[in-house]
Amino acid sequence: MEKLINKLKEEQYKIPFMSGIVIGLITHMFMIVNKFPNGDSLTNFYFDQNMVTSGRWFLTVACGISSFYDLNFVNGLLAIIFIAISAVFVTRFFDVKKKTTLILVPAVMVTFPAVAATMSYMYTVDGYMLGLLFAIIAAYVSKKYKFGFFAGMIFLALSLGTYQAYVSVAILLCLFDIIFTVIDNEDIYTLWNKGFKYLMMGIGGSALYYAILKICLLVQHKELDTYQGINEMTHISLSSIPERIYGMYYDFAAFAFSGRIFVNNLLTMIIMSTIVSASMVAIFVLFVKNKVYKKWYSWLILFLCIGLMPFGANTVLLLMSQTGEYHLVMRLQWEIFIVAIVIISERTITAFETVKDKLIIPKTVSVVLVALLCYNFLLMDNIAYFNMQQQYEKSYAYCVRLLDRIEQTEGYVQGMPICLVGEISEKSYPPTELTYDITSKIRGTDKSFLFYRGEQYEEFIKNYLGATLNILEGDYVVDMYYSEEYSTMSSFPDKNSIKIVNGIMFIKLE
Repeated sequence: MEKLINKLKEEQYKIPFMSGIVIGLITHMFMIVNKFPNGDSLTNFYFDQNMVTSGRWFLTVACGISSFYDLNFVNGLLAIIFIAISAVFVTRFFDVKKKTTLILVPAVMVTFPAVAATMSYMYTVDGYMLGLLFAIIAAYVSKKYKFGFFAGMIFLALSLGTYQAYVSVAILLCLFDIIFTVIDNEDIYTLWNKGFKYLMMGIGGSALYYAILKICLLVQHKELDTYQGINEMTHISLSSIPERIYGMYYDFAAFAFSGRIFVNNLLTMIIMSTIVSASMVAIFVLFVKNKVYKKWYSWLILFLCIGLMPFGANTVLLLMSQTGEYHLVMRLQWEIFIVAIVIISERTITAFETVKDKLIIPKTVSVVLVALLCYNFLLMDNIAYFNMQQQYEKSYAYCVRLLDRIEQTEGYVQGMPICLVGEISEKSYPPTELTYDITSKIRGTDKSFLFYRGEQYEEFIKNYLGATLNILEGDYVVDMYYSEEYSTMSSFPDKNSIKIVNGIMFIKLE
């Protein structure tokens, strides 16, 4: 134990962990010390996270560490700790040595906007970030130990059982490691050995995940849900595979260039253009310096790994319906591309250590550019949290008015069934968010109001206003929506927006 503690005190462990904690707290403190729910949070103040029907059989254990309550500070702090530990494993995975890189890697990982999107689902963020950690450990142990891929299978299965999208993190780490191994001009045996271990880890981990999933479904007498088409993940038709693969590559290009995460202003366009171009040049320079070009198989493996990047980044598209929503929470793996750029910069500088004095300017520029990118991510995160605050305040004010009208309506009695028909009308309440250009792609932090289901109104009014309403959903809403009587009603807050029909209060929101 003492040996382990002393090892953890070493700079290569201490610096990335502490950097991740400090930068994480600076970035996300506004969110974790306030209570800003999103639409899904309203129905998850307490939830056991038994999401086996979504294929997440380990999520209840992962989230159970912090209890099943939506505890902002505890869940948020645990999430930051898990990301910081993940950063330690990433820096050890790539054998990072320079202090600036040891700081920049966790900075990228903890500020990336997908983390903010996940933080908006505070009731589950700690479990998800533990799933991220498992995916990274899976790649790490597979690389570092002779038979580590057996342990890697277990960690990958746990990651998939927590949140399936993070399998792409493990895949990208493995692909970049093979690319760096090629650039280092390692022999064919080393490349084959790494590729074999990573492949075994991936296949074995996926098989173990699926086997445990089938057992959990059988024991709980449940079936996979239709949400995001997760029930189709084991019934993919061969005829749909070419279309799905095309979709992976198309989405990769679309998100990279128009996803509004990496590039959303002139400064970030300059930064991304510069660091990506510099990385490509650096890879070419290392390729030539190490005389990698003399080996035909090095060319083959390099282009194969680069070609597999879009597939690796979007592997989750194989597991979901082609009509499902592929949102930012599912894209955390994209931070690995920025991490790889930071690693390439360090490797290039290390390769030319004998003339390091001449590299002071490019080294400084690269550090400053990545630091500025992280700062931009930090701003995006806090703009998203700012909009969540505005969203909450406007939703609170709206529900105060709505509850008052309900209670003042003639004929209303406590417990009367209420049907809320439609979503909040933009005619009566035009969108007022100030942050659309930034938050439109950050899932969970966008829009002006929190509600799109009657259950959300009921939970918000119960938990924030202290009143209990009997809100109905389903056929009552549908029948009223297509009725002639409904067409004559005005939208809330007009006087004619509320009617009591056969003992049920109907409120037209749209």
